[in-house]
Amino acid sequence: MFDLVKFELKKIIARPSTRYTCLAVVLALCAIMTLNVLQTKTTSNTEEILSGFDAIHQRQAAAEEHAGVLSGDRVAEEVAAYYDLAFSELDPSEIASMSSAAAYDAVSLTYDDETRSELYGAGYYPWLFSAWNSGGKEPIQVSALLGPDPEVPFYDAIEEKVQATLDDGQEGSWVYSDAERAFWTNKQQQVTEPLSYGYAGGWENIMDCIAFAAFAMIAVCVGLAPMFAGEYRERTDSVLLASRYGRTKLIGAKLAASFVFATAVFAVCAGIICGVSLGAYGAGGGSLPVQVMALSSPYALTMAQCAGIMAGLAYLITLGFAALTLLLSSVLRSVLSIFAIDVALVLLTGMVPTGGLGILTHLVVLFPTSGLVASTMFWRYMSYPLGGLVLDQPAMMALVYGVMVLACVPLSAWAFRRHEVA
Repeated sequence: MFDLVKFELKKIIARPSTRYTCLAVVLALCAIMTLNVLQTKTTSNTEEILSGFDAIHQRQAAAEEHAGVLSGDRVAEEVAAYYDLAFSELDPSEIASMSSAAAYDAVSLTYDDETRSELYGAGYYPWLFSAWNSGGKEPIQVSALLGPDPEVPFYDAIEEKVQATLDDGQEGSWVYSDAERAFWTNKQQQVTEPLSYGYAGGWENIMDCIAFAAFAMIAVCVGLAPMFAGEYRERTDSVLLASRYGRTKLIGAKLAASFVFATAVFAVCAGIICGVSLGAYGAGGGSLPVQVMALSSPYALTMAQCAGIMAGLAYLITLGFAALTLLLSSVLRSVLSIFAIDVALVLLTGMVPTGGLGILTHLVVLFPTSGLVASTMFWRYMSYPLGGLVLDQPAMMALVYGVMVLACVPLSAWAFRRHEVA
């Protein structure tokens, strides 16, 4: 059996289409991840535009200035200190009534570079004030509305923000059932307080880039499309099915080799994404909570755990499409048709306009290019009520692609075994 698996694996790799596609995917991912690092931009304390590793180091230094545990007392002190600094030369009532752009311009015209940089905190203060920010306001506007001593404490504001998000129902496109509201409320209550803040750029970049694993899925589909269809096209199916083990061990070897190939391709692609991210942006901060990306996230997970979940789901999706490709290969003779179906499902679904339809949005985010997005998974509150059971988007994706693997693999074996030789 092992020799049969090796033989089938060699057949997959020996095809020029497989080799060239895998090579192109690896080179494309290397180029994308290199550009991801080189095109990183931020501004220094003197408003100088930095890029590449300089920008990464600046972001890390800025985040580490505010690193630590966010106790209620610390947040209260920082909010009061921010208010005193922001309105030492500006009128809070005027800032509160301005547009966001006008408020930003007022800060730029009033304060020097150092003070302006401190007020915007390289992302820290926009993140901190997002607990109270519900309208996309500038942090200085939120401070003007809150005053030096907010009536609603930081952690209470986060809880209220969760309920406001559920009330909003994804901008009116989705009505959460009582079971869904209870599901998300219970999840949010499991988040440990106080939160911690710090730098986790490498893990964040993995979550931002893991959707590029769709290229690995395409390479897998190219490699596996001829698995059974190639036998039909070359008319070797009659020989294989008539052989002693043609309907048993050979089919098992084909399936096993297919998943070994899919695993290897995904491992290389995921290794590039994770290796470049952690190598360039740093591997620190994996134990920080996912709330460093979005305070409204209701998950009691660390950054490393979230990155692991997304990578694990990307692998499961890869196996799902490998299984689907095998099924299509067992029932279709045209490799081009199989490839077209795979590309449509893997890539083109990310281009489907949802038009504000909640049901369509919930369907589209189950596909890789739309679903492997950190915001969709961890703070967009995507849930699927199934009777009395409620699944979040990661769990629903795991269910869908797990069922796809479990259903398509035996069906592909059955279809090839039952194939009528011409």
